[in-house]
Amino acid sequence: MPDLADLFRTGPNTPGGHYMRTLWHPIIIASELKPGWAKPIQILGEKFTLYRGEGGAPYLTAFRCAHRGLQLSVGWIEGDTIRCRFHGWRYDGSGQCVEVPTEDAATAKTVRLRTYPVREYLGLIFTYLGDGDAPEFPRFADFESGGELWVEAYTRACNFVINMENDPVHIPFAHRESELFANKAPEVPVKVDAEETDWGIDIRSTFANGWVHTNQRGWPNMTCFKSPRQQHRSHLTWRVPIDDDSHWSFQVDIMYDTAGPEKMQEYRRRHEARGGKLGRSYIELGEAILRGELRIQDIDGDDKANMIWIQDYVTQVGQGPISERKSEHLIRADIGLLLYRKLWEREVMAYAEGRPLKKWHRSAAVIDSEDE
Repeated sequence: MPDLADLFRTGPNTPGGHYMRTLWHPIIIASELKPGWAKPIQILGEKFTLYRGEGGAPYLTAFRCAHRGLQLSVGWIEGDTIRCRFHGWRYDGSGQCVEVPTEDAATAKTVRLRTYPVREYLGLIFTYLGDGDAPEFPRFADFESGGELWVEAYTRACNFVINMENDPVHIPFAHRESELFANKAPEVPVKVDAEETDWGIDIRSTFANGWVHTNQRGWPNMTCFKSPRQQHRSHLTWRVPIDDDSHWSFQVDIMYDTAGPEKMQEYRRRHEARGGKLGRSYIELGEAILRGELRIQDIDGDDKANMIWIQDYVTQVGQGPISERKSEHLIRADIGLLLYRKLWEREVMAYAEGRPLKKWHRSAAVIDSEDE
């Protein structure tokens, strides 16, 4: 197997990067892009300009103006066009330059920026960065209705695969001080199994009492879970590389009224903390812990509302860059991690060599397995 750092590079000139550009990815929480605003966006090692026209439609185009290279997001939105702040060149939603203030219309017609298809769905804005026509947009019907939609996002200073490889055995250890174990002792699985599915990978944890928890990996950078202990919440995530040493996680939760008022209040406090309205930033707290200035078990008050993100930040970022990982001592319980790496290498190399790829889809069998 290739070196981990090389295997999971996703920049524009890498096998993994070419593969990831064949898919739709979320790039921002939709409510964070207001009409008349532009934002710089970086994913898969490239920078782009995302803006929402005054009429509400989103557009994704090149990061810089074609004239002198100014970052376009510092300019103005006029209708559905964006105007560069340096010399006023103006571009429409297709990337076509429609005005060069000092020149006649013929000059503008010779300039066009690349643009990318975008789609708003489940409270997120998605894009396709590949060549040619975009593939069919994936939908998740069971997340479209039936409960209250909550959307959250975080950045983490590590390669996306470190998050994708997060295994079920970490939960009773990494999250020991969280609300997950407020009223019960931590339980460690007695057995972990993993198998390839129509959609990706199912990782099943069996506990001493016979209960089985299923955690899914949707190919190649998604996770999903539902279980009898969490029937009041369905959870869907995308781990999107920013570059080789950092990534976004976009997550959608459907919250059901079966949770009860006490549990919903707990979730609402956590949601407020994740949105920056309660307690200190998970990054600020996580970095303080990694510097040895704070212990996780001493976090209290409003800061504790977002304990799970703080704990995951410490355990994922604390593994360091994968380029510095010289050795690993993997065991039987790492079966999910090993299968993920095997499938990633298989699919990425197949794409690079022009061989057929598996047609991943979230089949009825996959959806049913979430409820085991």
